[in-house]
Amino acid sequence: MTEQLEADVVVLGAGPGGMAAVAAAAAEGASVVAVEALDHIGGNCVWSTGYLAFVNSAMQAEQGIVDDEDTFVRDAAHMVELAEDDYGLVWDEDLVRLFARESAETYDLLTARGVRFSRFIPRPAQHTIDRMAAVEDPWMFLRAFSADFELPSVTALYRTTATRLRTDGDGRVVGVLAQRRDADGSSQPVEIRARTGVVLATGGYQSNHLLRQRYMPEHLARGPYLGVDTCRGDGHLMGSAAGGDLVNMTFVPPLVIVSSSLVEDAIAVNEAGERFHDEAGPYEDRVAALLAQPGRRGWYVFDAVVAEEKRALVAQMPQPAVHAGSLAELAGVIGVPAEALERTVGTWNSWLADTRETTDPAFGRVVLPPGRRTAATAPFTAVPMVVGVNFCSGGFRVTTSMQVIDVYGRSIPGLYAAGDTVGGLNPVSDLGGIRISGGFTLGRVAGRAAARGTTDDGDHGTVQGAHLPSMVDTKLALVHLPGA
Repeated sequence: MTEQLEADVVVLGAGPGGMAAVAAAAAEGASVVAVEALDHIGGNCVWSTGYLAFVNSAMQAEQGIVDDEDTFVRDAAHMVELAEDDYGLVWDEDLVRLFARESAETYDLLTARGVRFSRFIPRPAQHTIDRMAAVEDPWMFLRAFSADFELPSVTALYRTTATRLRTDGDGRVVGVLAQRRDADGSSQPVEIRARTGVVLATGGYQSNHLLRQRYMPEHLARGPYLGVDTCRGDGHLMGSAAGGDLVNMTFVPPLVIVSSSLVEDAIAVNEAGERFHDEAGPYEDRVAALLAQPGRRGWYVFDAVVAEEKRALVAQMPQPAVHAGSLAELAGVIGVPAEALERTVGTWNSWLADTRETTDPAFGRVVLPPGRRTAATAPFTAVPMVVGVNFCSGGFRVTTSMQVIDVYGRSIPGLYAAGDTVGGLNPVSDLGGIRISGGFTLGRVAGRAAARGTTDDGDHGTVQGAHLPSMVDTKLALVHLPGA
């Protein structure tokens, strides 16, 4: 028998976008049903490094850093320029500007809810101004929003997967069909009616190799990914069935799978036992550097302090870590020259100990271990470097009220999106810190709009009817050349 529920707003997914949408909708006085495939809120963000970018935030002001919307947009446009030769990209400057304007409020809201940020992470090749902050503990995000999911006006359905959107005769999204998993392994159908709106916040599609295969080469589509296994593209599929216009689906850039927090405390060595790149540099540079090594092999190396402090991140790596009581023993385990590995780690430690310079002279690295701590405590650990997928950038075109736009350029009544189901912001995500912060920021906008039933009517543009001039219509066509 199908369980029947009804609420003003239904939010699908409880990662950053979903958590923010639930909180915002509830704050508007709406009743909310939240549907989450896992047994807790937080999604991928609680397992992440926890880097978030904010524009013109209080944290920046406290340190005398001046930032603004236009500067952020210039940085974002630069990232698009770097990627557009490799991918077909559609970036939405209005959405990027919306994020820039609203992100400072996200910082204020998160800190008011007890989330603490420790320091800025410099990435001068991406962010020309320090604006990417590191959270002290990513599980703070879950704790920050737990109270919202316990409100009388909010019903949280855990271990529940949405399968289809329900629409009325006019194409308005009016509800959701879902399956709830019981403790005994059985499942129960659930139908949830939404009076004012449904928010798609189901994450990306990195764990669905069949969906990735439609947009990527086979060898990349089956490659490993980092994160929870519920990012299957469910929202992408349901929204496209309702007519939503997906963009940037091919933008699934390969990267070396590793948490940025772990990279801070590691160096990478090749078969010669030597460093070969800026370990914390742009993602595409890391991939290129690894693939250029003999055997395309490399290892992240760090000490016992890091291995213990970041054991959860080490456990997420696609291949198991190896340990040894000394660097010489570790070199033997991974098959690199012992003397070279000892010299490489020694050189790195000596440079870290000399605080006069802030930029690594070998490769220009500026993201350093917290407090410039050295890798000096045995036992030592090495983890193989593996190229895979961490992020998917494809998602729906949306209005600035986060209402999903269909393939004809019209907004879909009752349907909103947030987080990695949104395509227009993600092309600039290689800046760093955009995905989680973007989820919280635009999720808040989506939840508020869904509660109010906001509708952005009008023509939002479509590819239908667009064309390039045909060579047949030009005087340069070969059939018109003299003597042809």
